[in-house]
Amino acid sequence: MTTAESPSSSAPTGDAAHDARRVKVRLFRLRNKLKEKAGVGRAAAGDSVVAVEALEKALSEMKKSQEDYPDWVRATLTELGEDLKSATDNEGEERRKHFKHIGSIAHELKGQGGTFGYPLISVFGKSLNEFCERNDVGISSNHLEILKAHIDVMRAVIKDRISGDGGDIGRELIAVLHSAIKKNAVTQQMVNNPPPPPKAVAKHTLKTPAKAPTKR
Repeated sequence: MTTAESPSSSAPTGDAAHDARRVKVRLFRLRNKLKEKAGVGRAAAGDSVVAVEALEKALSEMKKSQEDYPDWVRATLTELGEDLKSATDNEGEERRKHFKHIGSIAHELKGQGGTFGYPLISVFGKSLNEFCERNDVGISSNHLEILKAHIDVMRAVIKDRISGDGGDIGRELIAVLHSAIKKNAVTQQMVNNPPPPPKAVAKHTLKTPAKAPTKR
């Protein structure tokens, strides 16, 4: 039977004890993929160059789209004018179909105007879209005049390249549209439910026709 050595007889002392207590530690440097994707660090140097180039390309395309936007609106307003003529030439359900088509186009105008620096187009597009979505739209020939007024003010914005809120001219165009809606409303209630305009023209309310009251 082998006798175990006493701990005191075999334990190292002094420097030997210090060396025995040393522990070897390996450091593993994990790749920070998030930083690399963001273009941070030497590992992502090439990627960052690509990211900058992609950003510059996107900005260039955005600028070109902004320059082309007035031409797109002009062509869209021509299409709206054709729909207005067709609505004028028809009555009943056939007329309502043209109003609904105009409303869908106005929805696009509403969503894009502010993006390309023409918030007034968004304001007028929103007003026209909400008007065309009314259940009673097209019941009166007066509604044709309201359509025409919307198209006219948007043409004025694009013709004179009125960006931002348009200042005094913008306020005048809003007043013109408001007046046309009020003049051609079938009932007084049609001018009492205006949608809130965007911040660019927050002080000026467009009064879009509301649903006519049901006769009892």
